Amino acid sequence: MEEHSTPSGAGQPGGGAGASGAASDAPAPLPSGPAAPRQLPRAATHFTDRTVEITRLDAAAHANNGLTVVSGQAGVGKSALAVWWAHRMKDRFPDGQLYTDLRGYHTLPPQRPEEALHSFLLALNSPMDNLLGHLDAMSARFRSLLHGKRVLIVADNARNAEQIVPLLPGTPECCVVVTSRSDLSSLAATHGASRVPLRPLPQRDAVELFSRVSGQSETQQVATLIRQCGRLPLTVRIVAQRSQAPDDIADLIEDLTDPRERLAALNSADEETGMRLVLSWSYNGLTPEKAHAFRLLALHAGPDFSPESAAALLGVRTGAALRLLRALKSDNLLEEVSDRRFRFHDLVRDYAQERVLAEEPEAVRDAAIRRELRFYLHCCDSIDRVLAPQRQHVPLDEEDEEGGPLSRPVLGDHTSALAWCDAEIVSLAAAVDQAAQRRMHDMAWKIPIALIYYFVVRHHHTYRHDLSAIALRAARLSHNTWAEIWAEICLGGATGEVGKHAEAAAHFTNALNLSTRTGDLKWESIARYNLAWTLRVAGRYEEAYIQQKQALERHTDEANQRSQAISLNELATISLVLDRPQRALDHLLAALPLCREAEDLLTEAAVLHQMGEAGTRLEDRTSALDWYGQAVAIRRRADDRPGLAESLMALGRLRIESNLDVAREALTEALKIMELLKDPRAEEVRDLLNSIP
Repeated sequence: MEEHSTPSGAGQPGGGAGASGAASDAPAPLPSGPAAPRQLPRAATHFTDRTVEITRLDAAAHANNGLTVVSGQAGVGKSALAVWWAHRMKDRFPDGQLYTDLRGYHTLPPQRPEEALHSFLLALNSPMDNLLGHLDAMSARFRSLLHGKRVLIVADNARNAEQIVPLLPGTPECCVVVTSRSDLSSLAATHGASRVPLRPLPQRDAVELFSRVSGQSETQQVATLIRQCGRLPLTVRIVAQRSQAPDDIADLIEDLTDPRERLAALNSADEETGMRLVLSWSYNGLTPEKAHAFRLLALHAGPDFSPESAAALLGVRTGAALRLLRALKSDNLLEEVSDRRFRFHDLVRDYAQERVLAEEPEAVRDAAIRRELRFYLHCCDSIDRVLAPQRQHVPLDEEDEEGGPLSRPVLGDHTSALAWCDAEIVSLAAAVDQAAQRRMHDMAWKIPIALIYYFVVRHHHTYRHDLSAIALRAARLSHNTWAEIWAEICLGGATGEVGKHAEAAAHFTNALNLSTRTGDLKWESIARYNLAWTLRVAGRYEEAYIQQKQALERHTDEANQRSQAISLNELATISLVLDRPQRALDHLLAALPLCREAEDLLTEAAVLHQMGEAGTRLEDRTSALDWYGQAVAIRRRADDRPGLAESLMALGRLRIESNLDVAREALTEALKIMELLKDPRAEEVRDLLNSIP
């Protein structure tokens, strides 16, 4: 459970070293093996060539800096052009194509460059162990990975240049295309960006697009309708979908004839309201079932959604939800951004939100939101049980257990669990914030706590901190002391992970005081463990030892074998720092059978490794070699690569004195892993290898 590995690696007890470290800037080639990333969304159907703009994009791709900004008003087709052109050019960039929606103009806050870089680095198979959310370090790692590579990057829907600059490669072989409602002139001034302003379609191209979508041939009526629509691709597609016969076109022209509506809807400079009338045409033609779905989907807090989350909102099965989503896509009211993920266009979302507020009672809205939150809670709880089966899990009350009509994805292994979270994390964060705003406090604290181990594994330090803070506020507002203690511990772990040890200690102290006051011995022991960890990394070793001994006493009273083993291992760590190896070994010998009984491989390996260290200090090299060897075997079995490299390094160093071939083999493997993980100790391993005759 994260309470016993709070600021250390995923599931690795007693760690925490390097919480304030930064990644190396040394060039790092893309790891061999994984395929190059292909992140481009599906290209728009019936794309009407923008010959002038495509020519300018082609020229910019051959320029030295390869940076282009496509700008224009909402609905003008910026994203469609950028993605279509990127698909056309992808063979020129064989090392990969990266894509991110920066949400510059969205109901959600703009995406931070750290979020975009984290997604890119994961796609490039880059380890995140030493980055710790530092923007400069992440940007440097990104530039290093792209050095000498030919990669195409599409940064969609940017709000300002600050979102873009950290994403720029340092090599001229790469190409970056940015779309924005702003012209981002500072990028041209400071980075030499080329500009491709996008205007409404030429009349001929707009008519051609209308004919392709509607199947209607060109007539004078069609030309009139297109002019009245303002020739925006979005509005052209919507009216084309409504035009199945010449009479439909005549009716649409009549609707636009009213100057009070036409000027406001299509000729106003206020683009946020300019589409309302046109969107009402599509909405009013929906069946009651589709109209209800259209409204409720606007309650989804994130930028896009899966059929499963849509099913939860709508209160139907996944198959029925998928049929509704595809029907709304056919009506050009939804976009399918990738296989089985959908989203509204910004302006369509605005209109849907107006309709749900106007037409659905508050009780209906709250029920739909709560259904989706319950869906997310179930999924996060399932993932938590996969990633950390021995950890305490959030309670599911009777309503949560019922599950209603929810359909959940199968999340039975680490790979599928992490992939689901990777796809949903932005929506999950938005949903937690939505829960807090709507005073659904139980959901606002349960979902973040269920996600803690995902945040640890993926090094999502900002999400971990921000959502833990929401969980703490929600627990306090719900007057749930038990949840408040847990949230304090989670927030303490998040702050300790990034080196804010004084702040972490304050949270752990709060948790300790609350648990002591309420007589909750279990949480008291967990709080003491975490407080002791913080004191140890802050260099207050004697205080840390006293706190950890008290935690061990509580764990012993509870007969919690795993927790006892973790505390004993931490006591041994402190003892080694204080140069008391015999005391450390005594603690470790007591811990070993406990973690084996609990079947906790990570703790068992950590204990054996420290036994090797204690044996070395006590000059019992035979035992030390045996213990290090056992640690290597278990860490290899558990796929604990950082721990494996650490144990191989220790084994190799000790073997130099007795068996040079074994030492060389162990150190060579350790070096390979450390180089892949960007571990700064790699240089020390190189020195050891060079010292071998």
